[in-house]
Amino acid sequence: MIVNRLETDKIRGIKAACACLFSEAAATNDQFLETLSVDMVKRAYRRNARVHHPDMKTGTDVKDVTSERFLAIQQSYEVLVNYLEDMNPANDAILSHGKIIAVGGAKGGIGKSVITANLGIYLASRGLKTVLVDLDLGGSNLHLYLGYRSILQSTINDFLKKRVNSLADVMIQSPHGPILVGGDSSELGSANIDFMKKMKLIKAINAIEADCVVLDLGGDTSYNILDFFLQADHGIVVTTRDSASYIGAYHFLKAAMYRKLNRLTGMESRAGEEKNTMLERYIRESTMSEDGHGAKTVNELVASIREDHPQYLSAVMKAVWGFNPYLVVNRVPHGIGPEEVAGKIQNVARRWLAREVKLLGGIGRHPDVERSAIDLVPAIIRYPRGAFATEIAAIANRLIKTV
Repeated sequence: MIVNRLETDKIRGIKAACACLFSEAAATNDQFLETLSVDMVKRAYRRNARVHHPDMKTGTDVKDVTSERFLAIQQSYEVLVNYLEDMNPANDAILSHGKIIAVGGAKGGIGKSVITANLGIYLASRGLKTVLVDLDLGGSNLHLYLGYRSILQSTINDFLKKRVNSLADVMIQSPHGPILVGGDSSELGSANIDFMKKMKLIKAINAIEADCVVLDLGGDTSYNILDFFLQADHGIVVTTRDSASYIGAYHFLKAAMYRKLNRLTGMESRAGEEKNTMLERYIRESTMSEDGHGAKTVNELVASIREDHPQYLSAVMKAVWGFNPYLVVNRVPHGIGPEEVAGKIQNVARRWLAREVKLLGGIGRHPDVERSAIDLVPAIIRYPRGAFATEIAAIANRLIKTV
């Protein structure tokens, strides 16, 4: 931050915010102000929030004082992030590889649609042509989190039932930046698409002309959901701190890996080639045992193939190495790092799936987000400099490279 370029009032505001988040000494140190960064502000905010969040205190009077202090911390955070981003405008951006991002998880109600909507808004704000596709075909609600309060006139169902010729015919320009391909789960049978419709939809999604295509998936491990997830260049699995959620997140990862291996011999992968029944049977027996207890770990499967069927080893290893999902931990309580939750999933995935599942980021508990889900105004729009918006930006920026 170049201090001597700022107006006097701006300098006062920045120094007051620094005094609140850091210290009086830091606020009067020009060298400190020159080296201040968004990461430094973020760490200071988290440190102060752990101490001064009202939920950490008891007693009405104490809570009232703490609430005022916490509000000052939030306001100081927004002031500093605002000025730092103004002084360091974003570069042109593209996704690091591929264009399709899938947001999934094996449990409903964990915030997938909220994250998808706000992630799409941020990507669009970076100048990326962004299309959001609601693939929760049995519980479509992505449009609500973009501000649409009623059933959409045109949805993905019109494409699947051949009422329109292409996905472009049902695309809607949302008021907040991204383009929406919405759903309508009120239509009977909308969730139960057959194999050919699924393949038609996957082909159409790949053909979308955009910089980013973000898929909002349903909260289950059905074959269709897993296939949509595996189609993505960047697969994000959302979890919370709740035991059912992070256990479900691991089950989703495991089901996706095993589905990927079984697709090596599936209809969508053969491309007209003769079916390899031996490999198909071997993988199925190793990953889909009838009693649920005979499934091999990926390391055990690879070792068996190396020993008994080395001719298939290359194809299997390519599938394993190509499985690189991310984790996002949502609704992280104050004082708890997302690493605590992610670590549990990562340890089991390392042992069973032989993969390192990277933590893409964490999102705290924010009343602003809960309020936005009620009044249908995206939190990143209402509070563009707030903590939630910064967390969404951090997650997105880990998927982006600047040019």
